[in-house]
Amino acid sequence: MLVLFVSYVEIYRKIRSNFTLGLIIFTISLLLQSFSRAILLLLIISSPPPPQVYPIIVNLLGYNPAYVVIPDALEFIALSILLYFTRE
Repeated sequence: MLVLFVSYVEIYRKIRSNFTLGLIIFTISLLLQSFSRAILLLLIISSPPPPQVYPIIVNLLGYNPAYVVIPDALEFIALSILLYFTRE
């Protein structure tokens, strides 16, 4: 993702198009999603939620659903940006 980001920034410096700017924003969103997923995974490993808090989810999945929602929301934003600039 970092290589894509650097490539898109270099292209944007040459072309200055809205589509390239959208690709930069898209890449930043996916980078944030990747970093947040990694950080939240480390939080899950270091201190798993108590089973009495989310009994069904903890039994089925083994983790807090909030740890899944944040990265997926960032991914949704990134894909929405890509769709918007693709249709433009």
